[in-house]
Amino acid sequence: MIFALLVVMGIWPVIGWVNQQTLLWGMPSLIIWSYLIIFACSGAMLLGNRLLTRRGDAQHEEASRD
Repeated sequence: MIFALLVVMGIWPVIGWVNQQTLLWGMPSLIIWSYLIIFACSGAMLLGNRLLTRRGDAQHEEASRD
């Protein structure tokens, strides 16, 4: 679900809505949007890695018990 949302955030119609001449914190809104996508991708990958590691550890513990 998170990955699908990130893909939608990066498609052209969404980028067109964000690409305005307004400045946020002294930067164009498109640059802020790009940073948001980059940090969201990094967070999603970190979350995915942690969830997969926990699942793998639980399966490894079950296998060692048998």
